[in-house]
Amino acid sequence: MNSKQREVLQFFLNYKTAREDQVIRLTKCSKSDIEFLLTNKFIEKNKEPEVYYHKLRGLDIKFVVALDVICRCEKIISNFNKGKFPVIVTFEAENTTFDVIVAKAIEQSRIFRELDKISFSDKIIIIVENKEKCDITEIKTDRETLISTYPLSVIAKVN
Repeated sequence: MNSKQREVLQFFLNYKTAREDQVIRLTKCSKSDIEFLLTNKFIEKNKEPEVYYHKLRGLDIKFVVALDVICRCEKIISNFNKGKFPVIVTFEAENTTFDVIVAKAIEQSRIFRELDKISFSDKIIIIVENKEKCDITEIKTDRETLISTYPLSVIAKVN
């Protein structure tokens, strides 16, 4: 295993699940590096949706959604890291910190009410599973919060 393959394996240990394009873009690896890890059973490939995941960490689509935000903002991001649940990813762009939270419909209300307990960034991006169940009046924070659906489409901005 070469150093790039180790870096990709570490990426999967941190971020659990990603599409091939995300891994290549964020780690600057090649398809052959991913194939090496797949062939040697360090990672596995899910057919539907087509994603790769670390076999010890399991499949978690929330990471794919959060990594889409990172890929979309990649040019202005100076640093990104795995967050502490329910924050999936934290990143810094233009001297501002952002937390990315991916909320299933069942979690939305609790996350909205407890944002100041679970997020400590300057701004928050929340990607919701179901915009019909999204009641932004439940959001209890003074920080700027962007609400989006997936595929990434902004539906509301608070503060």
